[in-house]
Amino acid sequence: MASSTTIKLPTYSCALVVSVVDNVKEEANRIYKKHKIAEMLDTEAEGALLPISIKKYYLLFQKEFLSYNTIAHEVFHAAIRVTEDRDVKDEEAQAWLTGHVTAEIYKFLEKKDLQIKHG
Repeated sequence: MASSTTIKLPTYSCALVVSVVDNVKEEANRIYKKHKIAEMLDTEAEGALLPISIKKYYLLFQKEFLSYNTIAHEVFHAAIRVTEDRDVKDEEAQAWLTGHVTAEIYKFLEKKDLQIKHG
C-alpha cells in the first residue's frame, strides 16, 4: 500500500507528489497510463522521478529500498529537473530546493512512521 504526500513548490509553480510504494516500476507505469503518457518504465528501480508535466512531478521510493542514499539520489534528480525545466541553473537555488524537499520528505516519513535504512 502506498503512502503519499504532495509538496507544493510555489517558487517554481509546481507540485512534487512523493510516494513510498511496494514496487516503483508498477507504480510508475500506472501513473504514466493514468496521464496517458506512452513512456513506460521497463526496469526495476529503487526510486524514480516522473516529470509528468512542468506543473506536476512524481517522486517514487520503493519501501524495501528506502535509504538515505536513495532519498538523496532521487531528490537530487528532482531538484535539477524542476530548476532546469525553468532555465534555472544556479547551484544555490538547486541546493536550497534540495534541502527543502529533503526536509519535507523526512517529516512525511516520520509522520507515517516509515523507517529509513542506512546505506
